Amino acid sequence: MNIKLSEQKKNGILWISAAFFFAVYLSLCFNDNVWTDEAFTIELLRENFGGIILGTAADVHPPFYYLIAKCFTLVFGSGLLTLKLVSILPMILCMTWGAFRVKKLFGFRAALLFNVLLAVIPCTMEYAVQLRMYSWAIFFITLMGLWAYEACMEGRITCFAGVVLTSAAAAYTHYFAFVSAILIYGFLFLALAFTGQGKGLLKWLVSVVLSLVLYLPWLPYMELQVKGVSKSYWIEEITGETIREFFPFLFDMGIPLTTTVWVVLIVLCAAVSVYMMTRADSRAAGIYAALLLLVPVGTAVTGVVASSLIRPIFIVRYLLPCMGLVALALAITFSRYVPKQVYLAGLCFFLCAGIVDYGQSVYREYQWTHTAETEQFLAEHVKENDIIAYNYESYDFVYDYYWSDEEKVLWQDIDLDTVPYDTIWLLDTIYWPYPTDEYLAEHGWQRQFMGNYGIEHNDFKIWAITRQ
Repeated sequence: MNIKLSEQKKNGILWISAAFFFAVYLSLCFNDNVWTDEAFTIELLRENFGGIILGTAADVHPPFYYLIAKCFTLVFGSGLLTLKLVSILPMILCMTWGAFRVKKLFGFRAALLFNVLLAVIPCTMEYAVQLRMYSWAIFFITLMGLWAYEACMEGRITCFAGVVLTSAAAAYTHYFAFVSAILIYGFLFLALAFTGQGKGLLKWLVSVVLSLVLYLPWLPYMELQVKGVSKSYWIEEITGETIREFFPFLFDMGIPLTTTVWVVLIVLCAAVSVYMMTRADSRAAGIYAALLLLVPVGTAVTGVVASSLIRPIFIVRYLLPCMGLVALALAITFSRYVPKQVYLAGLCFFLCAGIVDYGQSVYREYQWTHTAETEQFLAEHVKENDIIAYNYESYDFVYDYYWSDEEKVLWQDIDLDTVPYDTIWLLDTIYWPYPTDEYLAEHGWQRQFMGNYGIEHNDFKIWAITRQ
């Protein structure tokens, strides 16, 4: 039976899908896990707006995400749940504002598939609840891609204005989102040039100039960051093995061969987009889908080449801003040239695979880390005249989230001959030599191993160090 859905029902299904995935993401937020980059975010948000800009300038990222998060904390408080909701918001905007634009341009089936694919791509489910800028970069790049298509097809000034605003926002959010925005601008130029749109090229040029003008205030800081990164940075050398690991990071769903399935689907998407180019009724959509796939490819190539010429500066998670474009390309091609039964089967497959990946996400957020056990252990054992010590200084701002300066101290700053503490609870990481029994005995102390604990990505042993 061929069931026809009214526009109202189609819109309702899109809203329901967005609400459903919001609930899914929200269910991953009720923990107290903070890893290094998230701790940096929390630390930076304690500053005022000027301090955030200066603090970001001293780091390696642009400031826009932090400024957005700061605005939310001023209204809703600075709790961890609030900050996680700030990260979920742009994903839901993609699934509402973005999806309804997809529906207008490519139809309901494309919009629904776009929502499902965007939600279940494993890397998006993981990073959508982290206190970082990636979900906002996904939103800005996805919307820029949609505005660029409308600008090319319709030529309206409002569409070019959308390209300007989203490109500037992306550039202020992450530098590799900036690279993706440049590629979108480049592909838009080629599309306008090959279709002979003289007025469109003029609007494109004005848009580029306006985007640059909007970005001018940050250019001096960007230059300083580039110089700093060119001298020293933490990313390891990119090898062939590193590049092969890009695909599992982005697409592994905890089910055998799912990475392969995703890669095959992307290859098929590229093939279908070429086929669409041969048909007059779908040529524009086919070219668009192919260019969407070229944005993450071009971003990765740019990152790898820059890493080879300067120093390693690219890791796979810097491709996250492009994941909305990947979902959009797949949605456009498969919603148009796949039979309805296959389309529905595909939706079911991705939803089922998403459920499995959701289970992985629940494990990662609630069981994989020892954060809750660590907090409970220390809360039960640390007495009034005790102190928590840590021996890896680089994690100082991570521990700042969990304990005040009065509750913790760097182990290297402790003089065992004069400290007034009854018990020192040492968080002993592998990054620094732990105190030996001989060293402690020389100063009248002894240690007892209390177990293996950790906070998010930071694992350590806990030693109870007491006087002999």
